[in-house]
Amino acid sequence: MKTSANPGPSLEAKRRFGDWASVRHGLMWAYEGAVPESGRSGEWTQPDPSCWLLRKGSVEVRAAGKTVKAKAGQWVFVATPTRWQRFSGDAEILSVHFHFSWPGGEPVIEQPRTAVFDAAEQPALEKAALALARIVKRDFPRAAAFLPTQPCTLSAYLRVQNMLPRWLSAYLDAQARLGVFPRRLGEIDDRVLRALAELDRKPLSEKFSERALLRAVGAGRSQLNALFYQATGLTPRRYHERRRRETALRLLAETGMSLKEIALDLGFGSESHFSHWFRGREKIAPSAYRASRRPKPSE
Repeated sequence: MKTSANPGPSLEAKRRFGDWASVRHGLMWAYEGAVPESGRSGEWTQPDPSCWLLRKGSVEVRAAGKTVKAKAGQWVFVATPTRWQRFSGDAEILSVHFHFSWPGGEPVIEQPRTAVFDAAEQPALEKAALALARIVKRDFPRAAAFLPTQPCTLSAYLRVQNMLPRWLSAYLDAQARLGVFPRRLGEIDDRVLRALAELDRKPLSEKFSERALLRAVGAGRSQLNALFYQATGLTPRRYHERRRRETALRLLAETGMSLKEIALDLGFGSESHFSHWFRGREKIAPSAYRASRRPKPSE
């Protein structure tokens, strides 16, 4: 896919520094090597961005009714949320999968179609991805695993966190060359930013406390609910519940954690309580959902 010349910073929206600080981002995994057999062909549904640099071999990706192909030396920005993919048997990739969204859950960058371009056009992208992959490979026992569930030291966590902005900056530069820029959302009230920071830093294993949140933010219940809903489309309690739901879906789809372990991580007293909560929202049992998220066989 041929990219346009860099249109310059004038087309990118400017916001307050504090508004950008509310963007949620985190690394899911970074990996370099052969494509695992389980991932070579099938259909996947993932809401978060995935980027591949083909080191060897080729890949075919179909999404939104369009099929694209990429070969060695090309980047693939994969369409979200659903795509079908088929790698050649000898394929090797440099892969980065990450979370990048506004407080309401809207993606910072929309990727409804798969984009392909030559790696030589954006050398900073490869350097940043390679640095992440090397850190993950060195500091974590399973380099291709779902990173948020991997045990690590604070030093290892900070090494990844310090390197991630370098990748995000290169990713945004590459998207700009494709003519894609961060979505523009309205300004966010400072009290909402404080509430978001408070909610995001709380472990999901702790129960939601509206009283503690209001005290930390310094706002009344009706006032905060109205401001929070205006910014995110949710109340603080609904936002907390959505965080639990999103995390439950990710842990079931991308890890081998037991249902009991997931239940405890999400603040449930028992596996049965978690299963009842999950079934009430997703209309399917957690074990059945996990089975359904396995890649579907190739056509």
